Amino acid sequence: MEYKNYSLSTGKAKFYLKSKTPEAGFEEVTYGTDNKKTYHQYAASIKGVPTYLETKSIEFDGRTLKFLELTLMDGDTANKLSLPLKNKSGYTDEVKVLISALNGLELGEEVVLNPSVNKYTNAKGQAKESLQLYINYVNKKNEQGKSQSTGYIPFAEIPKPVSKVVAGDTTWDWSVQTEYYWKKLTEIEARFKNQTTSSGTQAPKPVVDEKKSFIADNNDNGLPF
Repeated sequence: MEYKNYSLSTGKAKFYLKSKTPEAGFEEVTYGTDNKKTYHQYAASIKGVPTYLETKSIEFDGRTLKFLELTLMDGDTANKLSLPLKNKSGYTDEVKVLISALNGLELGEEVVLNPSVNKYTNAKGQAKESLQLYINYVNKKNEQGKSQSTGYIPFAEIPKPVSKVVAGDTTWDWSVQTEYYWKKLTEIEARFKNQTTSSGTQAPKPVVDEKKSFIADNNDNGLPF
């Protein structure tokens, strides 16, 4: 079993693997105030059958690191996408777009994940960017003969943050939106846990030292904290 742990670069709108040492096909990346070095191999997409969806908490260096992990089985390869779960405003943008794309997913189908960045101008004339993540079926086509998408949660359905003035400053309360995404994620995780193979049993999970792999893959510039 080959095990690949992908992260998502929002700036490049690409997935990437990490290496502590130089390897063929990997780009050198510097991070931190002391310009540490790591190495990334970028990929425009990842493919497989979505099989596992889990939230993970790992104690590392005195902190609790939380991630959302989606594993796609591509033959004998486990392609795992690991995303930072939350920030000060609730769920991260990466997790929000993944939840949105998974909301209409038909389990058991092979898919391709593709990230992109949507550039637009807001009502104030300011240039903005928003992360998008699309999930398309490999073997299901739409009326135009193109790969069918799982779709996404309509923007109008998502609760907006509420603003209030505290000590003369405007603050934002994201709790209602966070609760909305939590309920969606809970529903989707339950669907993954309840899915079975054609033989009527749960698919076996890839055997790997989760904590060792998690720390090795996430203790450089991938940390969002």
